[in-house]
This record gives sequence, C-alpha cells and structure tokens, in this order.
Amino acid sequence: MMILRSNQLYPRRLFTLSADDIARINPNTRTLPVFRTRQDAELTKAIYRRVPVLVNEARGENPWGVRFLAMFHMSNDSHLFRTRAELEAQGYRLVGNVFVKADELERIPKERRTFSAFLLSGAQSLYLPLYEAKMIWHYDHRFGTYEGVTSRSSTQLPTPDDRRHADPSFVVQPWYWVPAHEVEARLGEWKRGWLLGFRDVTNATNERTAVFSLLPRVGANHKVPLVLLVTNSVLTSCWYANVNSLVFDFVTRQKIGGTSLGFFILRQLPVLPPSAYTQKELRFIVPRVLELVYTAWDMAPFAADVWEAADADLRAAIRAQWEANAAATSSHFQPHPRIAGGEGDLPPFRWESERRARLQAELDAYYARLYGLTRKQLRYILDPADLTARELEDILDPWEEVTDPLNLQAYRKRTTQSDFPGESFRVLKEKEMRHYGEYRTRRLVLEAWNRLEEQGE
Repeated sequence: MMILRSNQLYPRRLFTLSADDIARINPNTRTLPVFRTRQDAELTKAIYRRVPVLVNEARGENPWGVRFLAMFHMSNDSHLFRTRAELEAQGYRLVGNVFVKADELERIPKERRTFSAFLLSGAQSLYLPLYEAKMIWHYDHRFGTYEGVTSRSSTQLPTPDDRRHADPSFVVQPWYWVPAHEVEARLGEWKRGWLLGFRDVTNATNERTAVFSLLPRVGANHKVPLVLLVTNSVLTSCWYANVNSLVFDFVTRQKIGGTSLGFFILRQLPVLPPSAYTQKELRFIVPRVLELVYTAWDMAPFAADVWEAADADLRAAIRAQWEANAAATSSHFQPHPRIAGGEGDLPPFRWESERRARLQAELDAYYARLYGLTRKQLRYILDPADLTARELEDILDPWEEVTDPLNLQAYRKRTTQSDFPGESFRVLKEKEMRHYGEYRTRRLVLEAWNRLEEQGE
C-alpha cells in the first residue's frame, strides 16, 4: 500500500506563514488566516506588505479616523418602525420616499419640497426611509426597492431598470420608516447630508463579498453598518472606490469565514491611507466616483461636499467628467428648480449601464496598480484558471507566458483545460456569461489596464 504525503496530494494548497505574516495580516486579533491555495496566500501576503490595515490597534494607527455605527436594530428598535399603511392612517403623506404630516407639508412651499429641504425644515413629524442591506450595491443606493412587494419575507428585492435609474428624481421605497429625530439622535455629531454603509451579511463565494454604498441621510438597519470618516468628501470618494475595488474584494474573501463582514474583519483589511493619494490620483478617481454616485437628486449633498472640498484643478476635472457624460448619453438635464443655482450645482450624471461598467473597470484597474499588482496578478484575481501552469508556479513573478490575455479563444481554452483548485469571482463570471455571453468584467478591467499602461499611469 502506497501512502502519499499531503504535499504530494495537494501541493498547490500548501503554504507557509511566519509569525510576522500573521502579525501583519491580523495585527489586532493575531488569528491564523486560512487560504485555499498557496497562490492566494502568497499574493495576500504581498499585498499586506505594501498596504496597511484600516485600523492597527496594536500601534494605535487609524489614518482615516474611522468609526462604525449600527443605527437601528431590527429587534430592539422595532417599536420605532412604521409601515406605509400605518403612516397614511395617521395622516401622513408620502413625498418621494419621505413621510410628512399633511398639515406640516402644506406649510412647506412646493418649490422647496426636496429631501434636503425636509431635513432642514424643522418639521416635527417627519419619517425617513429605513434602508436595508438588500437595497444597496456598489455605487448604487437605489439597487432594491419594496415598491410592489407585498411581503417583507422576500430575500431579494426587484432592482429598478435602467429607465427608472436614469430618472434623477426616482427614489426606492423601504418597508419601514423611522422618525427623523431618532435618525438625528443616533448620528450625533455627524452633520453631513449623506452616509456611507456596507452589507454586513455576505459570503466569500458570493458574486461580490465587500459591498459598500453611499446613501442619503436616512435610517439604516444594523445589517447596513455605517462608516464614519473624519476626512473630507474628496478623500472619502477615494476610500469608497478603494473598498469597492476587485483587489480589496479579493482580500476580503480570504478573511471571511462565515456570513458576516464584522467590524473586527474590516479593521484588519488592507486599505490605502490618505497619504497614498496625490493630486494626480484625485483627478483620476474622484470624477469617476462622482459620476457613479451622483445619479439622483437625493445624493446632491454629497456632490456639493465634494465640490466644496475640491481645488480648481479637481473642479475642472469634475466638470469635464459631467460634460463627457452628457455628450455620451445625450443628457439634457437642467438644474433642479428646487436647488439654488451656483457654480457647483451640476445636475446629476445620467445613468447609463455600459458607461458605468467601463468606469468601474477603470477604477478596478487603477486600484490594482495602486496596490502594486502586476498584470498577471490581476488576471489571477479575476480568474485563477486564466493562468498557465508555469505562470502559477510563482504568483509573485511578473513574468507571463500569455502575451495577449484579451484573446478570447485562447482564454477559453486555458480555462477549459485548467485544473487549478482555487477560484475568485466564479459567481460573477457565471452570471456575466449568462447575461453577456462573456466574462465582461474581466475584459473591461484588462482593457482598462492596457490603457493605463499606454498612458503611463
């Protein structure tokens, strides 16, 4: 009888971690990370050597000044929640997705009945939407709506189509509303007209694992924990793009062992510090983030904050981004009649799915470079089966056997023949193969990488 050692059976699943590696990857908990393959381990270690964790408790380092907040607990705070039927029975009227007492609504001029105006009106009887995790996605605070849904037990919500997303006045509807004064009490010193939250419930094998979204100043349940940063909105845009990038998602998948992205996990994920961003990076990242985020009037407070914090060069880049969007989408938005005019009062960007996919791919490629990845490592993150056996021998070696990764026929041949045991974004790939007949994200990201190479970025 022949007995085989584990390194003979699963050589690609064997890896080593030193005490320094563990301290670098999990400095707060000092727990042992688990990886599927040696390549996952080596690439993750390399990323952590270059990029610090979000919060290093041992060293007292918190460069973003980040705090977390779980605003409303679905059980403990349920006495505060009201349904649409309950509020309408009490004489409230729905304006957008905000409920206002009918008599107080009459005192607010029609031209000032905007989301921001309601918050500033001093109305005592105001109910704000309670956002849930299934209502948000990357760069989309209008991902899921309860409109037309008859049971709250639905695990998935309908996603508004492109036509509705292209309407800057369109808002999604929640199942519950909460008193505005309770929202204000929980936010405390946070006075900005927008929030940043993420999906707590997740999985390492989902389509995406790390899902962050900017939101209006609304209620959010405990499955949408909020991230409060001390930086201005320009740098917040960079932080937001960072945590929504594919490379960040790849590392997050290595750290998720259950179904929750807990605060202790998030604190130990590698996030570029504010000092990583020069004016060059800001001019590339911020206008793209703003186009992806500011597609509706209820996100105007965030756009205004970014504009206020931007210098002249960045403002010019933002305006150029808006004009490029308008030209590409035949947009003819006029300034909102309920918002005072001003140099920075650009109307929302037009929602156009194909253009948005390209913008996200450009940010993914850009952050791969900021994280110090090579093209081979980016290909590995997108699809490990894309790499040849020789390329997989040393994931840290930039050498590539494949000269043209965008050759679709050759890519399909490699992935069909691959027996590599790891995976990264398999669910995303399978979904796009069904929808587009190709792994679109991979193509767009690698095309964006090539453009950055050509431009010397």
